[in-house]
Amino acid sequence: MSILTMIDGEDANSRISPEIRGLDSMKENTLTDRFKMVKNFDLNLLTTFEAVFIHRSGTKAADALGITPSAVSQALGRLRIHYNDALFIRDGKALAPTTVAIGIHEGLAEAYDNMIAKLQNISFDSLPTRLVVHCSPYISMFTINVMRKVLDEIAPDCEIVHSTSGNSIAETEDALIFRKADIIFDAHPHISHSRVSQHIASEVPVMICRKFHPRLTGSLTREQAAEESHIFVDSESASLLSNRLDVNALLQLDRKCRFISPSLLSIISMVESSDMVGFITERFYQKMKDSFDIQKLSIDVTLPSQPVYMIYNKAALNNQFFSTLVRKMSDIFLQEFQNNALR
Repeated sequence: MSILTMIDGEDANSRISPEIRGLDSMKENTLTDRFKMVKNFDLNLLTTFEAVFIHRSGTKAADALGITPSAVSQALGRLRIHYNDALFIRDGKALAPTTVAIGIHEGLAEAYDNMIAKLQNISFDSLPTRLVVHCSPYISMFTINVMRKVLDEIAPDCEIVHSTSGNSIAETEDALIFRKADIIFDAHPHISHSRVSQHIASEVPVMICRKFHPRLTGSLTREQAAEESHIFVDSESASLLSNRLDVNALLQLDRKCRFISPSLLSIISMVESSDMVGFITERFYQKMKDSFDIQKLSIDVTLPSQPVYMIYNKAALNNQFFSTLVRKMSDIFLQEFQNNALR
């Protein structure tokens, strides 16, 4: 008899109550039934399915997973046979999910998300040597340094790796679902039962023009704003798009947009060298006002602020290190939020 079934010379099973043995037997039978159901189904296909669903492209899904487009096509073929449905239909250059595909995603997304989160959490048993934070270059200016301060205290040897999304919702969703990042900062909250989207900041927009603008000095009216040409930040983020639409509605600027850029630095440079009026954040203006020939313009309407969120997986909070990291960062962001509100 092996040591797994013998304790001090006694059969271990004889020391387990009938109730516990019954529960173990029920669990074993349930798992056996589940194994039988999936034994002919490759669970890796679900990863391919999620990648195609997010990116709406077989080629982009292949790039995200590090496999060939042919492998993605073969996986989709097997899934189509299994579910007896086309799953994705060509819509221009994109792949549009069928109602069956949408149902599969909604039914499996949370369970799949939690499974990957649990696997990721295993790697946090000891202090990590590397954390990946995913956000735009602008948001990194006031978020990653907070992470660095906290890590200096609780894990000074931990390396921080910053990845960017290129303002793409698909890339950010990819980083969330496939755990390419530990923490994400974004203007979009990414609502999910398995994630936390914590509001950490509100970026106040301001209008700027060059210092020696031929028509504007210090302020402008709503009517004057409607007559000028404008520059906007470009992003796929739904919240940033909503923000731009709100500004358009307030100032009636729909036909006056001349330049769109994902870079606030490019926007300032364009404003400095033209007569166009641009929208940037108050935070960025304060950092750059002495380096560029620009001026802030006050206006008689309140422009909508842009929220910024810290996003992470709920399952990661089961790890003491990650829970401490998030709590200390949240305290710093809250204090900064309150200080800004008092100014």
